[in-house]
Amino acid sequence: EEVEKFKQFLTRLMSLLYCSALQQVCDLEDDSLEILEMTGVDAKSIMHLRGSPDRCETLLQWVQRLIMESHTKGILEAPPPILSRAFQELSRGMVNLNNV
Repeated sequence: EEVEKFKQFLTRLMSLLYCSALQQVCDLEDDSLEILEMTGVDAKSIMHLRGSPDRCETLLQWVQRLIMESHTKGILEAPPPILSRAFQELSRGMVNLNNV
């Protein structure tokens, strides 16, 4: 059950991250894009995200924290090289986003 919660929350955060990245790089008249429901994100966090000068960076930090907390609790079992690679790929995505 904890693994399923982790997967669902990670998927929601990645949906938000993808949406925020598109809003950052696209020149749309209406940049309201559809995301997965925000189950698991409390109102205080949503308000913090709305006021964040860089939503993508904030969301990336949330994703990284979720991964590390889940690994520490034994919910996400992966050897350090695999975790390191996951963080590397997330970082490369942010670099590419900022280079657009």
